[in-house]
Amino acid sequence: MASFSSFYYFGHNDDKALTEFSMAYQNYDRAFSDLSALSSSNNLEGTPQYDDLEQIADQALDELTLKASARISSLTRHDTEIMSLFDEIADLSGKELVALKASHYAMAEKDPALEQLSIELQDINARRQAAYTRFQELSGN
Repeated sequence: MASFSSFYYFGHNDDKALTEFSMAYQNYDRAFSDLSALSSSNNLEGTPQYDDLEQIADQALDELTLKASARISSLTRHDTEIMSLFDEIADLSGKELVALKASHYAMAEKDPALEQLSIELQDINARRQAAYTRFQELSGN
């Protein structure tokens, strides 16, 4: 009976970790999208609206990074690859947010590097979304 309860415990914790990671990802994605839309509209740096959205995106990234540190038991199929995707998605999200902020500042300063930053941002965004799609396929979420 003890082994059944252990399986249940680990399985329950795995499901919880997968669900919490998905929720943190969706919160980050929404916060990133909101900040990205505002960043591309005008130079709003230093305004309460921009600062609030930037803070929300930073907090969402922190939460995603925290949830990415979860460990999945070997009872879950593809546990190693899922944990690798947790790390990859959190890492790409951090790079993406840094690139968005750099792009925003380059736009405000009319920096000639803006085009290169925009290309980099699009590439990181596509890689993050592809990694999350793979996570969904493996986890069933």
